[in-house]
Amino acid sequence: MPHSPDDFATYAHARLPELLTTAHLLSGDPGGPREATELVRRTLVKVCARWRRIPRDDVDFYVRRSLVKEYLRRARRGRTRSARQRAVLVLLHWEGLGEAEIAQLLGCSTGAVRSRARRGLAVCGGDAERLRMLFTEAAKSAKSAESAKSASGGVPFDVPLDAVEQRGRALRRRRRGMVVAGCALLLVPAVVFGAGGFMGAGSADGSGGGASDVAQSPTRIVAPGERVDAVTGVQVWLTTDGKHWSTPEQPNQFRALTGDSDRKEEQPKPGVSAQLDPMKSGFFLSGLYRGLSADPARVEVTVDDRRITGTVLTLAGSPGWGVWYARTPLTPEELKSSSVDGGPTVTVYDAAGKVVARGGADE
Repeated sequence: MPHSPDDFATYAHARLPELLTTAHLLSGDPGGPREATELVRRTLVKVCARWRRIPRDDVDFYVRRSLVKEYLRRARRGRTRSARQRAVLVLLHWEGLGEAEIAQLLGCSTGAVRSRARRGLAVCGGDAERLRMLFTEAAKSAKSAESAKSASGGVPFDVPLDAVEQRGRALRRRRRGMVVAGCALLLVPAVVFGAGGFMGAGSADGSGGGASDVAQSPTRIVAPGERVDAVTGVQVWLTTDGKHWSTPEQPNQFRALTGDSDRKEEQPKPGVSAQLDPMKSGFFLSGLYRGLSADPARVEVTVDDRRITGTVLTLAGSPGWGVWYARTPLTPEELKSSSVDGGPTVTVYDAAGKVVARGGADE
């Protein structure tokens, strides 16, 4: 269910103290409260711009992920090599998230989270309780500084929500304008070849489907072994054992339903994977989903600040698993830009817009 614009102000006001504290612990505030304040301000502007597209039960995850991504992006510019390790420690020992939740948030494996947590804790003396005490002391120190400045007439942690909403709305309008311009370019072939043939998605009686606020994933049901031309030079086909694909650089590849070394589970947990296969023009994005309670209505890939709607392939008979792929290859520049955030993140939504699975690039 979408949000109303008023919901954002209420949510941001309620969450602001916690966000500022987390931002302070992430950044270490080397330049004083200004660093944490700017981190939260930039995060809330981006959240506001996409507020209506964020499912109600996914808000906290999206906001926390946006905050960490902004921190990692700024840390990359400052060449801070231990930023991801610090993020894992803050999320684990301050936010109280589990390793699986952190892996989803960062778009990496639980093994990578566990490794970074272990190395980071070793640097801090190996005492998790002492680290939590240090975080608590740092949070109290930041709040004391805020109170002292407020008493003297200053507002060190001021995040003007009115200005944030204005910037967020402006960013949303700009993105909407870019989408409209892109759609106008795409519709040019429809004028030449005929709208019906170009769209290829009318109803049986020839009438088009209703408009939707969110792009749904095209879904194709295939027979075992039926080959599908995903993008130029890449074919994908399914068998009852899993996914097959072929690129000029990597012909006749195969991935089992539960992984090459995993045994099949009778009732697998919901999950989705993402993998990158090199091509001359970039990287082919695809993956497996399984264990869902309902068929996926939308598979969305997040690459840095870009969102890509995937195409879904499944075998006839609804086997409970399937394959997604992106029609546009990922360029080396986009891959490099997203690497600081753990690479592409894949989110699967059901027909009601609820998140049913989330995963990241295979490691």
